This record gives sequence, structure tokens and C-alpha cells, in this order.
Amino acid sequence: MAGSPGTGRRQMMRLWSLFLLLLVAPVSAIADEVLVYQGEQTIFEDTVWNGDILIDGILTVAAGVTLEIRPGSQIRFTRFDSNGDGIGEHEIFSQGIIRVIGTVDEPVLFTSAEAEPRPGDWGAINMMVSEEENLLENCIIEYAYRGFHAHYSQARLLNSTFRNNMRGAQFQESQVVIDGCRFLDNRNGMQFRDSKVTLRGSTISGSHWGLRCVYSDLKMSGCTIENNLVNGANIRDGKIEARGNRIVGNRRGLYLQRSEAQIVGNDLSANSEHGIFLEESTVEVVDNRLANNGRAGVRWLNSKGRFARNMIADNGVYGFINDGTTAVEARNNWWGSAKSTDIVAAIRDGSDRSGLGLVDSRYPLMQPLPFNLLSETP
Repeated sequence: MAGSPGTGRRQMMRLWSLFLLLLVAPVSAIADEVLVYQGEQTIFEDTVWNGDILIDGILTVAAGVTLEIRPGSQIRFTRFDSNGDGIGEHEIFSQGIIRVIGTVDEPVLFTSAEAEPRPGDWGAINMMVSEEENLLENCIIEYAYRGFHAHYSQARLLNSTFRNNMRGAQFQESQVVIDGCRFLDNRNGMQFRDSKVTLRGSTISGSHWGLRCVYSDLKMSGCTIENNLVNGANIRDGKIEARGNRIVGNRRGLYLQRSEAQIVGNDLSANSEHGIFLEESTVEVVDNRLANNGRAGVRWLNSKGRFARNMIADNGVYGFINDGTTAVEARNNWWGSAKSTDIVAAIRDGSDRSGLGLVDSRYPLMQPLPFNLLSETP
């Protein structure tokens, strides 16, 4: 059946836009011959990109094939939104291996080809059942729906910036190492499920949600999660080992639901609601700073575990809120004062609200321990 007149007009407009884009491209890009992939194409043999690439469609990397991208390359995606949902559909879809090897001086850029770019202009760097290790090193990824997206894949994201995307990174059933990366001003910074993740020395800032994960195993060290509108980091039904992180300036700093956690040597301060919120979790919370949070340093709801040697001071209403029915052992902490009356006033529990569990705050520290962010996971 022949296409409708409207379809033909849209195709002509896309071709005209592509012509204008090439017409106004920088002279250096023209000299290097911009490589254009249009429509649905597949790479069936190992390929190296070294220069300027325009993707005006969906480009597939076949299973067993490696796509290598050299320093200084720029990959642009045209905007195509067939159903008007605000999500661009042009992208890279890989079942093979992607190796992006930028440098500090010559990062590789993935961006929108539009004159006025916006988050969601293009789809993603997609990895599907890509079990060999993929690499994104020294990249800038911007204006995508999902900057990095993976299912059943392995990847390392190193020293890269994900900015102005709807979702900086999203993946499922994958093993991912993220080291030295920056997730800046995305709608959502990072989200994943059923994955094993190492997150080191990275920043998540300026998002609606910072980090969200479910059914995952996360090791997080030396990171900064700050100025996100809702939760800095939200872990549900998973395991987390968090050491030496700054989780500051969010609504809730760290929110754990039905999870197992070691929270050691972190700064959980200046969040507008709670520094840490523990719900039905099993935890070890030791040697952290929980200060200057708007509502409370800690909100504890039917969780269990060890809570000791923490610095809890100068929070807005309470240092510690026990909203559950179970008792909490919270001995050997600094409560901002050595006076017993001040310590009692810093705690809300069953002693002032019927039906709640008590907080055992005996043997408080007489002065705060020196606080230092742990530098790495042993």
C-alpha cells in the first residue's frame, strides 16, 4: 500500500533537514567526510570510527562485532519522535561490543544534531545481551533519553560525563563498573535493577532522583550525591556497601527499604528531610556524620542492626526518630552534647509516643570522634 501524502511530506522534510545540517557543518567536518548512517542499518564487521558521525536512524552492531570509537570523535543523532511522546528514537543498538576510547584532551562526544537540543532528542547507547566487556572512557553523553542503557550486559564507564539526559544511565540484569564519572543535571541520574554494580569516585547531582536501584548488589565508595530533588540514593530489596561517600543537600540522603547494608564513614548531612531513612532493613551504620539535616539525622522504621560511633548533631528537629515498634540499640554515639537531657530531647521514640520502640542511647560518647571520609573500600 502506498504511503499517505503526509508520510511523504515528513520524509521530504527529514531529508531536507539532513541536507541543511550537512550544509552548515564545520569545514573541518566536511573535509573529514561526515559518515552518515540513515534509516535502519547494521554493522556486520569490526568497525573503527575516527571523526564525525551522523546517525539519522537506528544503527545496530551485530553480535560478535566490535565498534571502536577513537579520541575526539563526535557522534550526533537526529531527532525523530514518531508518536509525540518526547522521546527520540534514533540510537545505537548493540549486541556486539562497543569500545569508546576518548582521552581527557579529546573526549568522545555523543549528542543531539538539533540546533536547539533538549533532553530526549535521541534514544540511547543501547547494549543488549552484550556479554563481552564494553567500555565507555572519557566520553560526554548528552541530550539522550537514556545516555547508557543495557540488558544482560557487562560494561565499564570511566571518567565520563552524562548530562542533560532524561536518564543518565539505566540498566537491568547487568554487571557495571562506574568509576570517576559525572551525572549532572539529568532528569534522573541513575537507575538499575537485578544488577551487580561498583560505583567509585563519581558524582550524581542536579537530578530529580539521584540514584535508584532494586534487587541489586551495590558497592559505592568515594562518591558525591548532592542537590537532587527527591532521594539522593534509594535502595530497595538489595544489598549496599557504602563507604566514604558525601550524600548531602538532597531531600532524603540515603533511603533503604528491605535491604542489607554496611554504611561506614559517610557524610550524610544537610539534607532537607533525613540524613538516612531505614525501613525494614538489616544494617551496620558506623562512623558516619549525620548533621544539619532538616528533619532528623536518622529515621528508623522496624529495622535491625548496629548503630554506633556516629556523629549526630545540629539536625533540625531530632537527631534520631524511631517510628517502628522494635527497639533500637544506639549506644556509643555522639549526640551533639554530653548532657543526658539534651540526648533525650534529640530522640523521639516510645518514651514519648505510645506504641513505638525505645532507643537505647546509653554510654554516649563524651565528645565527637574525629570524622574522616573513608577513601576506599577495603
